[in-house]
Formats: sequence, structure tokens, C-alpha cells
Amino acid sequence: MDNDTLLMELLEGWPEHGLNGGLDEVTVVWLRKALYGLRQAPHLWYRHINAFLLSLGFIQSEANPNLYIQNLGEMLLLLYIDDMLLAYAPTAAKEAEGIKKALAATYKITNLGTAHQFLGIEIHYESDGISLGQRVFIDSILKRFHMKTAHGAATPLDDKVKLDLAEEEEDGEVDPKSYQAIVGSLMYITLATRPDISFAVAVLSRYNSRPFARHLTAAQRVLRYLKVTKDYRLRYNATGQNTLIGYTDSEWASDSADRKSQGGHIFISNGTISWQSWKQDLVATSTLEAEYIACSEASREGRWLLQLCKDTKRDDNNNDDDNKPLPILCDDEGALTHIINGTIKARTKHIDVCYHNSRHLHERGIVKYFWVSTQENIADIVTKALPREKHEKFTKAMRLW
Repeated sequence: MDNDTLLMELLEGWPEHGLNGGLDEVTVVWLRKALYGLRQAPHLWYRHINAFLLSLGFIQSEANPNLYIQNLGEMLLLLYIDDMLLAYAPTAAKEAEGIKKALAATYKITNLGTAHQFLGIEIHYESDGISLGQRVFIDSILKRFHMKTAHGAATPLDDKVKLDLAEEEEDGEVDPKSYQAIVGSLMYITLATRPDISFAVAVLSRYNSRPFARHLTAAQRVLRYLKVTKDYRLRYNATGQNTLIGYTDSEWASDSADRKSQGGHIFISNGTISWQSWKQDLVATSTLEAEYIACSEASREGRWLLQLCKDTKRDDNNNDDDNKPLPILCDDEGALTHIINGTIKARTKHIDVCYHNSRHLHERGIVKYFWVSTQENIADIVTKALPREKHEKFTKAMRLW
């Protein structure tokens, strides 16, 4: 027997069940295919669909194993469990129809035609490109959490309120399940189409185990912000120069409870394609160290994006753009000096070797770090709560409106 062999005891009701007369032996059957819900079923399904797609001439992306490429990037197939999104150039329309017929001949599929929604993300076709939004989903959670008639808010979080100052004697505790339901819904929104609320969701997530009244009020403020911005969509141009650029930032010791810093980055290429806001794992001893760690995380994401771009190139000719380093902008001169010059000082000699990848990638010409003023650093929006004017400025800079 191989690892794919599945055996199970006969269920009650089958004629052969219990023929052993109470002996220790148990009648089992050999499953011809995996049943839904079995532990092995997802793995076996993936092995089958992966082998089938490869047999159709698709190549699996090195950056994302769920992305399949054909005809030098003219056709892309994105697989999410048993949902598929097929994108192709007009010149590959005939081949795409053949792929659809082959899938229909092997599996029971439903062809929904031109994609207008995928995994809750709405796809809108514009004259100069496409846009992605989640208005329907936002409306549903506003109704679910009884916020449809609430007043709107100009920003996700009040930049003058510190959530980590909540104390039991000041604020009453609230139901964790209700709070977690709100934060979980917000998390899906920010992961899909709304980088403007990523910092708010990252901060609110810290209090999932024991939320207080002020945390719930802050979560409801994010809902009130979404109410007035539910029509916002990430916009991507089909024309223009397709240049990938990154921004990175950190807010040193932003959490007064443990003095850990908040890091974040944003990558833009004819529209925002990647963003993250996260609490750093260790306590940075200076702004330089916090920014340096943030640069390290941005470098890792940038290198992955470069591989993804390489996988989906539509031509196999040598392109000068392939050899150009990815520009990443940072607003801390100390961190930039440490990356570019590689100098070791008393304040930086303790930094763990795992965070030096930004310096190595810069030296090898894979990424290139530049200085940007704090007023122009778009990543500021994913590391702290901003006043209205600055928040709106960076939201538009991400092509989100």
C-alpha cells in the first residue's frame, strides 16, 4: 500500500457491517477516492488538480505554487482550493476556451463567465484598467454589527487616542466573541482590498483575548470609517510605465505595554499590490534598529515580488528592466547609512544577523534603498494612526478612492 491508500470501517446500515460476529477483526473497505472532510482529502485533491493543470501545459509559479502560467504569461490561472480564476490576453482566447473544455471534461465545473467577483472581492472593469472593492461585504458586516445608521468617521483610528492605556478600573470588559467577530471581518477586508485600515486592524487584534470598552469603541470607529468609504476601490492602470517601488517605515516603541515597535511596508506598481502592518517580535533599542528591521521585512517581500514578476513575464527576451534593482524608500537616514555603508557601531553591533538581508540584497543590486521624507513616505499609513489630511493624502497615493 502507498501513502494514498485510504481504508475505513464500514458504516452502520451497510449489509456487510458486523459480519464478524463480535470478533476482534473489523471489516474495512478500500476507498476509491477521498471523501470530503477526510484529513487526506485536501492533499489528494491538490495532487490531482496540480498534475492535471501541468498536463495542460501550465507551468507552476516559483513564487506562488497556486499560480499557473501558460504561453509565456499570456494566460494565468489562480487556484484557491476548488475555485479558479482564469485571466488571459485577447491573443490567447482560443487556448483559454480549450482549457475550459478540458476542465469541464474532467471535473464538474460551473463556468461563471467574465469574472465580476472572486472570493468576496468585486472586480470592476474601467476604461483604463480594473479596480477591486468590497462594497457588498462591507454592507453585510455593517448590518451584522448594527452600524448601518451610525455616523461616519474620517479616519479609521483617532490619532489622539492610545488604546493600550485601557485599565480594568477605567473600562469595563466586553464580550470577546463579539469583539473578535468584528476584528475578524475587518481583517479579511484589509487583507483583500483596504490597506488604509491595516494598522487599525493590527492594533485591534492585540486585544482579542481580553477587550475593553474602549477597544470595542475603536473597532466600531473603523466600521464607521468603512461606512463612508465603502465605495473605495484599489485601482490599477492598464497603461503607463509598470514600475515596482516599495516604501517602508516603523514607529519605534509604539506599544507602551511591551515597548515593541510597529513596522510596515507598501509596494506599488500601477496600483498598490502588497502591504503589511505588523508588530515587531523584539524590543528595538533605537529608532534606527526599528527602521532597520522594517527594511529587512520589506526586502524579503520585495524579493518575492520580483520573483512573481519574473514568473509572469509575457516575453522570454532579455529585458533591461529585469536587471534593474527594486527601489525601496525609507525615511530614516541612520538605517539607510547602515544598509548602504554596512558600518558597525556600538549601537548596532547587537542586531541579529537575520536582519542584515536588506544590506546584502542592496549590495548585490537586487534592491536599492533611497531616502524619502516622512511627509512623502506612504508606508506611514500602515504604522500609525494619522490625522485626516495626511491619511487622505496617502490613501490617494495608494490609488485607493
